[in-house]
Amino acid sequence: MDILAGISIGGLQTLIWSLALGTALLLRFWYPRKLHWTALGAAGVFVAASVGAGIYVLANPIDPRWPAGAPLSAPSLSATPLVGDYLKRLDSLMANVVGGVNDLRGFQQAVPVALDFFTMAGWGCLAAVPLGIYALWASYREQRCRRMEFARYKSAVEELQQQLRDVQRFVNYPDR
Repeated sequence: MDILAGISIGGLQTLIWSLALGTALLLRFWYPRKLHWTALGAAGVFVAASVGAGIYVLANPIDPRWPAGAPLSAPSLSATPLVGDYLKRLDSLMANVVGGVNDLRGFQQAVPVALDFFTMAGWGCLAAVPLGIYALWASYREQRCRRMEFARYKSAVEELQQQLRDVQRFVNYPDR
């Protein structure tokens, strides 16, 4: 069962962009304050979908969506008078060779289409690198801010504990 059989090349490209946009919207609503991870996730989905489409094209080389021209056919030598009966095995061999040539021609026609999808994936990777660097930098900055905030809270707790000990000493509260 081939789910993508009815989708054209332009439809595959639209599907890839739609998946990336849908991922961006989903991640934006899921993590509203983490825009950098949203962008990186959408870029990752775009790259994965583009590579998947390229592999799909290469896995289905004989497909009417990528034009391969008219298929070749082998001439029939078995209809030759007098020697036709002896050439039946040659007919079968020639049919197999022509079938292989048709497969090769189909693959040759599918490669440029697949390369278009792999090129899209390359552009997605090119966009993902600076997004990844920015996401790492932003995460580092958030973690540093959290650490500083934790240090402030820790010092406030220590100060409050010291004040509590001072009050306990002032009222002669017994130590435990």
